[in-house]
Amino acid sequence: MLINDRFYVDPLRNEVTDKQKGKLERVEPRLMKLLCLMVENEGRTVSREKIVTEIWNDYPGGDEGLNQAISVLRKLLNDNEKRIIETLPKTGYSFHGTIDHSPIAPKRKSNKVIYALAALFLLLSIALATAYYKYRPNDKIIPGKLSHQEAVRASKIDSKENSKGLTMDSLAKLDSKKSLHQ
Repeated sequence: MLINDRFYVDPLRNEVTDKQKGKLERVEPRLMKLLCLMVENEGRTVSREKIVTEIWNDYPGGDEGLNQAISVLRKLLNDNEKRIIETLPKTGYSFHGTIDHSPIAPKRKSNKVIYALAALFLLLSIALATAYYKYRPNDKIIPGKLSHQEAVRASKIDSKENSKGLTMDSLAKLDSKKSLHQ
């Protein structure tokens, strides 16, 4: 709801936004309930007893709490002259603001956050893919390095043939000769 074409009240979030100053105020739930009660009874007197019963559940300190709450609401609504919330001595209060109950569309959030998250995800994916391909085990033959299977085969050959006087270098030469003849 919009009060005096200036204060946007969101009862679900307990927020009051002053459009003129661009200032958002969060209020405690009791204050919001009191403001909504006053707005529901626009132009009519709401007795102190009714307010204390509905908002403070007949709490013994509710009378003093009501005085403080009215003061806070007046400050919040910039009601220094007490025209929006009128005090009716020994009776109660009356609300005299103009109220627009038409829903105000909430501001759309910027897509910048979504784009930033998408870009971050993309960069992270690229970094992970690069790291995987750079450090993955591959099947390339690198001089001086044997694969696990080659190392096991060479170890078996070495242990069998070592007694015959063959060395790893001679095995490598034999292996290369076999591959040339095949």
